[in-house]
Parts: sequence; C-alpha cells; structure tokens
Amino acid sequence: MSVQLQYLTCEKIKKNQLQLVPHLCDDMSVKANDKTYSQCSAKEFHKDHPKFGYVQFFYQKNPFMSVTTPQMKCLFGIQKNTGNNFQMSLQFTNLTENEEMIQFFKFIQGIEFACMKYLGLAEEDSDRFISQIKYDKQNKYDPNLSIKLPFSYNHFETDIYSEHSSVVNLFHIQNFTPMQCDIYIDKIWRMNNKFYVKWKCKTIHLL
Repeated sequence: MSVQLQYLTCEKIKKNQLQLVPHLCDDMSVKANDKTYSQCSAKEFHKDHPKFGYVQFFYQKNPFMSVTTPQMKCLFGIQKNTGNNFQMSLQFTNLTENEEMIQFFKFIQGIEFACMKYLGLAEEDSDRFISQIKYDKQNKYDPNLSIKLPFSYNHFETDIYSEHSSVVNLFHIQNFTPMQCDIYIDKIWRMNNKFYVKWKCKTIHLL
C-alpha cells in the first residue's frame, strides 16, 4: 500500500527541535494573494507589529511539524465552510480514562500554550489566540480538535485509505467514523487581530 500513516505519535516528538521563525509582510497595501514575506529577527518582531506576516514552524529540517493522532472519532464527517474551506472535528474520545488520549490532548494543548508564550500573549489578551480545541456549550461531551483539509487547484491534498475498501472518498465519511490521521501545523497567522494555528490533515486511515 503506497499511502500509509507515518505513526509519529506525540511521545516521539522532540519539542526542543521545534523552532518558530517570524516573517513580516513586505507590502501591506497589496492584495492578500500578492503579498510577499521576509524573515526577520525575533527582536524586531512582536504580536502587534503593523507588518505582522506569519510565524513559520520548523521541526528538524521540515517547514512544518506533524504528528499521528490516536484512534479518534470524526464527529460530523467532512464539513464545508465558506469558499473551499473543508474541515472535520476529531473527538478526544474517552478523555478522562484513555492514557493515550490524555497524552495527545496535553500535547496539543502544550503546543498552543507554547505559541501563546512565543507571541507574548498574557492572561488578559489570551482570548486573541483561537484554540483549535473545541467544547460543546453544555460541556456534556468530550472536546474535539478542529482539523483543516487542505484544498487547492480543485483537489484535496489529503490522502485517505482503508483496509476494508479500495474505494474511499472523503465525502463518504459518516458521522462518528473511527480513524487515525497524520496532521501537521506550519504557520501562526494573524487575522482580525486574532491568532490562529490550524492543524491540517495529510493522511486519513479509516478504521
């Protein structure tokens, strides 16, 4: 099988090899698609810089950091938001008892806290960082992780496979489908004065 998970689970990630590299926008007056960015020093970079571009993740020599999730439930299948933005919600199932899930949840939370610390967000402006860990309003269910499915040039950049079927389609994923995924982060973006670190899906293994 050509497509497979990398099985790089969170306990294998060496956090001391994670680097954050700031970039400023060269010209804020041009359209979003025409903007170019240049690396800058950490000294001249801050969260409210008028030319804030993005912060690039590097793990080892890769311009991203990826991790393999535990087995999780995809709550609502693939959802389409505005434009060609597709996402799914992976539930931290059985979070109070499952040691592997607790470890993964703490890993995701730890990455978000590290990003907030890097940006210099204090408690009073911590709401400017939009967590990708989502809770239902009543707090009745286990939280879930919002995952983006990269889509460009009219096709998904996410691979999908299953041992149970040779015909697999992202849009055929049902509610509460169990799966394991390779996900990654590559940048911290600022939009409308808020900061986002979106987890993106590289590979889905339907279970």
